[in-house]
Amino acid sequence: MSTLPGFHRIWLAAALALTGIQVTAVAPSASPAANTGGSEPHAFLRTVGFSPSDLAALERGEPVAKVLDTERREVAVVGAIRIKAARQRLIERYRNVSSLRGSGIVLELGTFGEAPRAEDLSGLTAEDYDLETIRACKPGDCGVRVSAEVMARFAREVNWRAPDWRVQAGSLWRRVLAEYAAAYRATGALGDYRNKAAPLSVAEEFDVLFEESKYFAATVPEFFAYVQGFPRAQLAGAEDILYWKKDDIGLRPITTITHLTLYTPPSDGRPPRRPALIGTKQIYAAHYFDAALGLTLAFDDGAGGFYMVSINRARTRSLQSLMRSIVRSMVLRRSRDAMEHILRSTKQGLEKQETGGRR
Repeated sequence: MSTLPGFHRIWLAAALALTGIQVTAVAPSASPAANTGGSEPHAFLRTVGFSPSDLAALERGEPVAKVLDTERREVAVVGAIRIKAARQRLIERYRNVSSLRGSGIVLELGTFGEAPRAEDLSGLTAEDYDLETIRACKPGDCGVRVSAEVMARFAREVNWRAPDWRVQAGSLWRRVLAEYAAAYRATGALGDYRNKAAPLSVAEEFDVLFEESKYFAATVPEFFAYVQGFPRAQLAGAEDILYWKKDDIGLRPITTITHLTLYTPPSDGRPPRRPALIGTKQIYAAHYFDAALGLTLAFDDGAGGFYMVSINRARTRSLQSLMRSIVRSMVLRRSRDAMEHILRSTKQGLEKQETGGRR
């Protein structure tokens, strides 16, 4: 049971990285102005199990969150809140990746260029635990999520007996991560982990996540297809940011690579406007997570604000081997609480920004 606080922080770190969708549902007594942009988000929230009392709470500006039923290897949380601010402020908040540093979890962070290079990770400090673990890695037995080819490279290219082996290994680690990011940006390639006895395909993990999230496709199908098919798919106006970060999650720091996509559909001049969208794909994590997907929609509320709906899904084999039923239920509950906290803080921050701090 001692692993629970750390595992909760793991999921909280993922939630901080992925959260960004708001949806609102209007109760029958809602005003016409509030209902103008509500039909799509309301229908969606009902689909995933939100009750009339949940929808009424949303209209009062309260955050609501719900854990979705999934297989044991997955954690999925949906949350929603209404925000009295221009939805573009949410886009700007996500575009400013450096703001993640304010979470209290992020230790180091940086963005990749159009052609990712090892120099883009110059601010990343390689963890001794990761390097020492890779040093002893064998296919099927490794404490870091890497491929058999990467294990072989570390065995071949690092002189582990040299006094500067940490410098050599750290340099190779940054090159490996940059190459991973470059391959993804160029072709959409994702890794194959051999850290456990059964190989794992990250691409297949994302296939599952997208299949379970396909109800979003009907709202803005071109965005869903773009995020899923990147970089083969095309979408005019989409903005892509690839970034890395290292999080303090309580057990050991975890290095991740995330693809962020921002998209505001063109307007035909007729209300309501189509929702703005934010997608996050955690395409690499050194520990714990095999794949994670976040989808966020910002629906106009017809009164100058928007409804934010956020769905986060993460897949991990750790839930099979590490977590017993009672502990998993606690993780799910705390994941829901973390979502509510993030929604509330996002609302407070954006509304304060909208009013110039006069709150």
